Amino acid sequence: MDGLKPNHSLNLDINAQRNFMKFYAKLGEKPPTTVRFFDRTEYYSIHGVDDTDLVSRIFYKTTAHIQTMSPDGDESDKLPYLTLSKNHFENVIRDLLLVKNYRVEVYTKKANSSDWKIEFRGSPGNLIQFEDLLFANKEVLVGNTIISLQIRMEGAQKKIGLVSVEQNDCLFLVTEFVDDDFFTELEATVVLLGPKECLLPKIDGEYAAIKTLMERNGVMVSQSKKYSGDKSDLIQDLNKLLRFAKGQQEDASTFTEIHMELAMDSLRAAINYLSLVSDPGNLGHYELKTLNLNRYVHLDAAAVSALNILPKPGTQISSPSFRWQSILGVLDQCRTAQGHRLMAQWVKQPLRSKEVLNDRHDVVQCLTESPTAMSSIHEDYLKRIPDILMLTKKLMRKKASIQDLFRIYQVILRAPRLISTLLALENNTVTNVICEPMKSTLGDLAGLKQMVEQVVDLEIVENGEYMVKASFDENLAEMKEKMDKLLEKMNKLLTKASQDLEIDKGQFVKLESVSHLGYHFRIALKDDSVLRKSKSYKVLDVIRGGVRFTSDKLTAYSQAFGEIREQYEEEQKSIVEEVIKVAKGYSAPLTSLNNQIAQLDCLVSFAVAAHNAPTPYVRPKMLDEGSGELTLKDVRHPCLELQENVTFISNDVEFKKDDCNMFIITGPNMGGKSTYIRSVGTAVLMAHVGSFVPCSQATISMVDSILGRVGASDNIIKGLSTFMVEMIETSGIIRTATEKSLVIIDELGRGTSTYEGCGIAWSIAEHLAKETKCFTLFATHFHEITNLAETCSTVRNCHMAALADDENFTLLFQVRAGVMQKSFGIQVARLANFPDSVVKMAQNVYHEFEDENVQKRTQKDEELINKIETAIDNLSSGNNVDINEGDLTKLVEQFKKDIQELDSEYFKAVLSTASD
Repeated sequence: MDGLKPNHSLNLDINAQRNFMKFYAKLGEKPPTTVRFFDRTEYYSIHGVDDTDLVSRIFYKTTAHIQTMSPDGDESDKLPYLTLSKNHFENVIRDLLLVKNYRVEVYTKKANSSDWKIEFRGSPGNLIQFEDLLFANKEVLVGNTIISLQIRMEGAQKKIGLVSVEQNDCLFLVTEFVDDDFFTELEATVVLLGPKECLLPKIDGEYAAIKTLMERNGVMVSQSKKYSGDKSDLIQDLNKLLRFAKGQQEDASTFTEIHMELAMDSLRAAINYLSLVSDPGNLGHYELKTLNLNRYVHLDAAAVSALNILPKPGTQISSPSFRWQSILGVLDQCRTAQGHRLMAQWVKQPLRSKEVLNDRHDVVQCLTESPTAMSSIHEDYLKRIPDILMLTKKLMRKKASIQDLFRIYQVILRAPRLISTLLALENNTVTNVICEPMKSTLGDLAGLKQMVEQVVDLEIVENGEYMVKASFDENLAEMKEKMDKLLEKMNKLLTKASQDLEIDKGQFVKLESVSHLGYHFRIALKDDSVLRKSKSYKVLDVIRGGVRFTSDKLTAYSQAFGEIREQYEEEQKSIVEEVIKVAKGYSAPLTSLNNQIAQLDCLVSFAVAAHNAPTPYVRPKMLDEGSGELTLKDVRHPCLELQENVTFISNDVEFKKDDCNMFIITGPNMGGKSTYIRSVGTAVLMAHVGSFVPCSQATISMVDSILGRVGASDNIIKGLSTFMVEMIETSGIIRTATEKSLVIIDELGRGTSTYEGCGIAWSIAEHLAKETKCFTLFATHFHEITNLAETCSTVRNCHMAALADDENFTLLFQVRAGVMQKSFGIQVARLANFPDSVVKMAQNVYHEFEDENVQKRTQKDEELINKIETAIDNLSSGNNVDINEGDLTKLVEQFKKDIQELDSEYFKAVLSTASD
């Protein structure tokens, strides 16, 4: 991009510059997340310091191309600007809306007018006005979801009404729930839905806290306008937008969801913000459903980050070089756009339904056991299926062409062969879950298939032409006859050309047509010299595929053919409009077919990922929630094992209710503690989305939540320290975890004093082990916490093995029973090639602190022992017969305090027993 230069400059006279600058000043301040573009017909301009700097860095990777508008030559009165060609504008818009989460405004003005007006508005959750630009020639691999919510205080509790508008799937999901002061349930819902944008009625009070939460999760926040209408207005809008089933009363007021008053207020705000009713393509196509949050495993943002579930924004997960960077990248081997979208949804929505997961596992197992069929479906059938959802949306908006209709027809035509391949597997689950629903949908689409065969000229499709059959209309038949005669004459000229040039017709001289040249001849590059000798032919251009040329007669015939072709297309427009209108009525079964193809693509993708892994994945045995067993043999991390030159060392984990529910893991830095606990969390997540898992054997009790706190760091933008980030994430774990949960915690307690950090980590570990009793993997450098295993029978200590002597240090990456007796920080520093002098100094300081600590401890213990002996003597002395009860109580309390300071586990136990 560095070599790119703007194609245009603003060639405005002094008055035009002054007028524009006055207009721009009147626009006033705008949010920093909004970028304004000005359509100047041949190109676009961007103005202002912030916008020009942002766009130039996005596209040109430098600010060198920014120019300045200064009509009066006054340095204090100037306006920076940047220009973009139309192609460059599209790329920048795509990046701003889909990757960087900015709002976009495009201003235009009519000819002979100086008034600029907003023509288009867009935001990450509202792409309606930019869909044609963003997705005309590209697959839609990302979701387009916007949420709207409102809060109402009910006593001391917060009730939240939320709606999710999934514009790709034309779906309203509504829910209401009670949340705590930290909005724990709301954050899990945001993770579940993955919205691009959130609408709030205002940005203050409780909503300010929600705004912070949304931004922490990468969701843009917008304020919705106040709406003066009542419930009846919403009912009217829904009656227009909703798709009612056959025989169903077409009245939205009959839906049970209407009684969720808070959610309905949120829905009204979303419908108005998106202007859904004003777009005819939306009418009669939306569904209204209740979002059941209990259907999914609870995931918070910390767990999503800890397990690397999603790739970093802007990462192309389809590229093999990026697959290993996230769980989505590992599992997403999909071949269709609809499959990619559904896979991104599935990994964020692990299920709590054992029946559904068993069905998914059945299908994946069947496919992995039939690699030939799996490969055929993956490489041949699915690879050829277009994005049915986007084609359906074009039908709904009456923007579809005959070519779009033909692409839908091809899917309907190929689907029976796909079903036959699946039925041949003779698997009941495959038949019931995939084949039968798809066969039923194809039956509903039989009329559409028949209509395409009657209307579209399928014979000329192979030539890249999409026309209505000439037999459909007398005028079309007449024009078709003329075109056929012209084509016959052009073929005769082809024969003559091959004779003139003495080159074989068909094989070496060909008659072809492209849009900007019309009909022409083409020969191979090696025959160029023969062509140049003939004065009867004119060279048009030279391409890699050969030399294009024509003759006077061929040019005349081609022009005549093109003119008739234009008349033909104009004549068939009314027919095409009627056909599209009829095809629009098939949007419901087309949407069903799209979803069925997406589901199959995801399940095949799971099978491909399991089969092609360095060590094939295995099917997990899923137990009911609360069964209290989690056993993973030889568990591996699916991302790490995909990296080149990495040999992964697998490990085991075994939890059983009332026997063991917590591992406290110690070991050196870089020893594999984090990788081990993430491997377990990742395997459990993969099992709950329907995938096989990277183990040799897996038995997994269904969990209600996967909670994590791994690798916190400063969040400078939000003003949060490492320690504060840790505390926020861990407080969420404590509030949410139940005995059915899986919790992974790594290095808790950093960022404050050692003793405070250790105290916090101990208390949390003890709470999870004794009170919550959930599956917990607790990695720590606080060796004191391993003493918890002595007082809690369900806690086990283990460590990451390492070998060390004076010269060598070897990390084994193996989990072994027991406590790691020594820390190896200095050895790791030596591995990082620290200078020898620094390592020696570190070693000396370490020994000094260690000796000093031991000496202080010994001195303090001696002093306390002397005090305790004196106290015992005083208490047992006959001289204290007359001591009063108050003084005796004080003496005993001081005695207990001195013993506690001694830090003796024996005396602590004695005191604890005495107090009981």
